[in-house]
Amino acid sequence: MSKLLFVIFLGFCVAAKAQIPQPDPDTTARHFLIVASIKSLQEVSAGNLAAQKAMRPDVKAFGQMMVKDHGDTEQKLLALAKSRHIILPSAATGAIRPDLNLEKASTRFDQLYVHAMVAGHGNTVQVFENYATAGKDPEVKAFAQQMLPTLRHHLMEIKAIEEK
Repeated sequence: MSKLLFVIFLGFCVAAKAQIPQPDPDTTARHFLIVASIKSLQEVSAGNLAAQKAMRPDVKAFGQMMVKDHGDTEQKLLALAKSRHIILPSAATGAIRPDLNLEKASTRFDQLYVHAMVAGHGNTVQVFENYATAGKDPEVKAFAQQMLPTLRHHLMEIKAIEEK
């Protein structure tokens, strides 16, 4: 009887482990670069929109900074991916549009943009910190570490704008 319970218990453990998504160590660098590319392109796209639609000068200037900084980051990221022989899908390197609510916003644009940038940069910093500490590919890890100060600066800037 106890052997039967042990076998059933073991079966539940195996089934439970199978349902928990496990990271694929062979695609960690590729996955990070895909996520980082999409995030950079989202920042550029939303930044272009902010440069056009923002009412507040600080929000407009932040949008312009996003276009420049994340555009530069994207170029470095693509060069890194190429040097590592990592092919990124076109969905991660093509034209990415900002959130539809942001595009349709009128008088609330600044508020929605700032809120989106605080949340987005908080998440982006976390993604880069995770790879910078636990990443397997040393060159991709160095890239993540190199970009962190700029991303943290963006987060600090947008939080200061949010407080106004």
